Amino acid sequence: MMTKALDYFDPAYDYEGNLPAALARAKASFFVASFSTDWRFAPARSREIVFALLHNRRRVVYAEIDCGAGHDSFLLDDPHYHALLRAYLENIAV
Repeated sequence: MMTKALDYFDPAYDYEGNLPAALARAKASFFVASFSTDWRFAPARSREIVFALLHNRRRVVYAEIDCGAGHDSFLLDDPHYHALLRAYLENIAV
């Protein structure tokens, strides 16, 4: 069931496919990471999300990490990914 939800989820569905409109109410800053070989959440889709956030003048950091492990890349102990995430989290104002 979870895989089906991931396959069919479209945040822009209620906005006639307009992703910037769907994300217009977002108030947070964002860290978007993608992995070069992720087939489920491809880097191209992550870049679309980044563009939609930038369109709405949201703060966003984007990282595309080269990793050959496909969709499971985020589960690995990847030093580059962890360093980027750590740097982002350390710069969040509390």
